[in-house]
Amino acid sequence: MSLSYQVKLWIVNSDDEAVFGDGLAELIECIDKCHSILKAAKQLNMSYRYALHRITLAEKRLGESLIIRVRGGVKGGGFSEVTPYGKNLTSQYKRTQSMLRDFLEKISKE
Repeated sequence: MSLSYQVKLWIVNSDDEAVFGDGLAELIECIDKCHSILKAAKQLNMSYRYALHRITLAEKRLGESLIIRVRGGVKGGGFSEVTPYGKNLTSQYKRTQSMLRDFLEKISKE
């Protein structure tokens, strides 16, 4: 039987509240590609309301904006853009996750 390590990574704030993990990283990456929370939510099979809740809660706990939202008005045309902070946090998270996976793969071969 072959065994391996599995871990779940998330970022917590100074109050030990979870603020960032796999789901939010995936959502932010999708928003960055399609410039729309609604389109990103649909692609990830989640409701717009849930996606917006996840973003809003993380922003509140972080004290920083992750997404800039511009409403389109009656004719539509709104968009969403990931902030530099949001891009940096996502990149940092992905990099840390990759390093952790590499480390666990290495020690499981020992």
